[in-house]
Amino acid sequence: MAEPRATRTNLQGAAEAWAECPEVMDFLVPTSPVHRLKLLERDVYLSRWATRVPPGARVLDAGGGIGRFATWCLDRGCTVELVDPDPRSLAAARRHGAAHGPRLRTHEAPAEALPDIEPVDVIIACELLCYVDEPARVLEHFRRLLRPGGVLLASVEAPYGWAMSVDAPAGFVDALFGDGVLAVPGDRYVRTYDAAAFRELLTDWTIDDLWYTHYVLSGPFEGVTGEVELPRLLELEARFRAHPVLAELGRAVAVIAR
Repeated sequence: MAEPRATRTNLQGAAEAWAECPEVMDFLVPTSPVHRLKLLERDVYLSRWATRVPPGARVLDAGGGIGRFATWCLDRGCTVELVDPDPRSLAAARRHGAAHGPRLRTHEAPAEALPDIEPVDVIIACELLCYVDEPARVLEHFRRLLRPGGVLLASVEAPYGWAMSVDAPAGFVDALFGDGVLAVPGDRYVRTYDAAAFRELLTDWTIDDLWYTHYVLSGPFEGVTGEVELPRLLELEARFRAHPVLAELGRAVAVIAR
């Protein structure tokens, strides 16, 4: 499969979704039908990431969308620079962060062209590096933006869990046997990573922790698990990771790196 060049205009799917189902896209609104699911997805990440975000820290939320991590950081007294290429998502993020005033700044830009901002203590790049054309270039910029002792909290789509999830597009089975790139013309571009490939991408970083995650929420075992609360989710995460066959079937790979 030829690997296409991703651009900031590759937002057709997002535009259509905002037009057709805004209540799903703006899932931080409590009445959204996916409000609970999306906050649980965030909290699974935060179960390992939260202790690395000091209260009052300066945070870059790269690809931050409507602000699911930014709002959590703002509630901890952090100052957040939220970057995303989708203007509709940024507008929603500003609404959700309005009570925090100048501690939230939003920037309309793709990750490959991050704005010139002051150094930060924490960079959150949740499911971002798999959607950019030059992830190594983005990581270099992240390195320049991090203060000494700063931390990168990142995740990427994993190949098997992504392909087995309910929202995977049809016609991309060959990517499982090749380069792991799944590209839906005009809509989505995903370069999936297994744990080894993600480690290789982060060769120049010190990795404190790296793990498969999201086996249930939006992952391959969502249907068979049913509706569960966070403690049960975290228990299942640990069981899946310890299983000799199921361990690599997480929807994502997450990392804490310096």
